[in-house]
Amino acid sequence: MTARHSKYEILKSPTKKLVSGLLKGCSMLLKESIGILTETLQFMELFRVGRLDFVPRADDIFLVTYPRSGTTWMQMILYQLASRGNMDFTHICQVAPWFERVISFNVMNTEDIEAVPSPRIFKSHLSYRWIPKGQCKYIYVMRNGKDVAVSFFHFYKSHLGFKGDFSEFFDLFMRGKVQFGSWFEHVAGWREHVGNPNIMFLEYENLIQDLEGCLRRIIQFCGFDVSSEQFPEIMEKCSFAFMKKHESKFDHITATIWEKGYKQNAFLRKGEIGSAKTYLNDRQEKLFEQKSEKYIGKFGANTAIRSSAPLNP
Repeated sequence: MTARHSKYEILKSPTKKLVSGLLKGCSMLLKESIGILTETLQFMELFRVGRLDFVPRADDIFLVTYPRSGTTWMQMILYQLASRGNMDFTHICQVAPWFERVISFNVMNTEDIEAVPSPRIFKSHLSYRWIPKGQCKYIYVMRNGKDVAVSFFHFYKSHLGFKGDFSEFFDLFMRGKVQFGSWFEHVAGWREHVGNPNIMFLEYENLIQDLEGCLRRIIQFCGFDVSSEQFPEIMEKCSFAFMKKHESKFDHITATIWEKGYKQNAFLRKGEIGSAKTYLNDRQEKLFEQKSEKYIGKFGANTAIRSSAPLNP
């Protein structure tokens, strides 16, 4: 019996592995297909709104970067200059939305985008080929690619669950197998249009070394009306120290919460009884009571656990 059992297990084991492998392969293929379909639908929606329905206004400003190149910082700079120092927002993406993301994830439709007051500021990681074209302003921020790779690696670790080391990530980065593709192609595609008067090129390193000079260049390029009295306060609000102190207004996670429509401080609601009466209509009440009685009896009628009942030893 033992020998037969042993032989059976030996014969059974490869079959189990084969079935397990096939199921795993089918599961991965299904996930991949769903992922491709989702990305395709998102791209189609982006193409529809971004290339067909969206008409840029003359005073629109597109802030374009490859990720980890000072994007959020520039969102803050542009909004501060446009609003003359306003901080009345939960997250910077509410006042300077990520163009392709809010469209792809249905956070904003054409009407929502049209309702944004001028001057509209849009963040984008789109290549030059895919950015909506118009007589508006484009500010492209470049950063040393090696520093981008390091910063992107840490973002992948902290926000995207990447488990590999920097060497593994760097290999992916160099092959363009990361979000938003090749840094080299992205930068090169925009630099081909360096003579376009509607495109301003900024270097991240210059923003670090001469913030005041860069702000003055941006003011002139965009035509912002900023008084000499307002300028020092705006400079202070655009500093790294100030933004770090208000990090929740700039963090990617907070942006995702806003994009998905989640509300903060809404988990613990009221702690009241009987509030269902204001939500359920008569039909819903009856349906619930019938099903409840079928499965667990009438709620509150001889169904409560009596604390005084002795426990069985």
